[in-house]
Amino acid sequence: MKLEYKFTSEDIIAEGRVTREDIEIIRTWLSNLKDDYVPENVQDETIVLILLSCTNDIELTKKTIQCYYKLKKNGPEIYDDRNLKRPDIQVALNTIHMSSIPVRTEQNDVVHFFKVHDTNYNNFDLVPIMKISYMLMDISQEKNPPNGIIVVIDMKGLGLMHMTKMKIGAIKKYLTFLQEGFPMKMKEIHILNTVHFIDKLMSLIKVFMKSELMSMLHFHPANMEQETFFEWVPKKCLPKEYGGDLPSERDLHDVTMEQFKARQEFWNAEEQIRKQKFQS
Repeated sequence: MKLEYKFTSEDIIAEGRVTREDIEIIRTWLSNLKDDYVPENVQDETIVLILLSCTNDIELTKKTIQCYYKLKKNGPEIYDDRNLKRPDIQVALNTIHMSSIPVRTEQNDVVHFFKVHDTNYNNFDLVPIMKISYMLMDISQEKNPPNGIIVVIDMKGLGLMHMTKMKIGAIKKYLTFLQEGFPMKMKEIHILNTVHFIDKLMSLIKVFMKSELMSMLHFHPANMEQETFFEWVPKKCLPKEYGGDLPSERDLHDVTMEQFKARQEFWNAEEQIRKQKFQS
């Protein structure tokens, strides 16, 4: 069983972004690895993605591979059963609109855009929202793997009652994966329409955040000039409601939802591959 991508390792080698030598170093290491979590025969494309996320640092790539599989095994509520027909996922996809922006930056970074759509805190269920946010990663990596990722989150519509739905255990798992097992290079995280209780929210989560991740956070007030934000995220990579050149965030979300539907077999196969070692 293989994961389906619209690129091959040879494509990325030909672009000069990774080398065959580095892939073989990792493959040799994997063949001798005694690990309870890493599946056998990790395919080249997966190795390529993690090499790219680690800027081709071999030792960091090894560590990230082990963390990637271990953290997924220990967080099934976030990483398993990624089935779009699940009622909680359906609610999450309506609560938070999201898109893998189809236009990349000049540095080939992808922008992940998130916006609160349903502001009713009763429908705000953090764990399936976490699940779909990581599913979005697989959409962005299907073809032409990005060099990095820029995250934009519009907090407009969030209230203090949403904080009552926070789940500390899940937040810890989510942020640990983001910092230790995430197979994309995080560049920046921009928070738009920063809410007045952001200090209370940050006090809950910053204990799980390393200084490197903290330094990537940029908070922007509701009255920020759109032109100012273009200094951070290019106009060509933003929805029209935010002064960008792209269609509306709703249209971009709808396109991403179609991509989600087309990726269902990928998630089924990915989970099966991860669990083969435990089923044997």
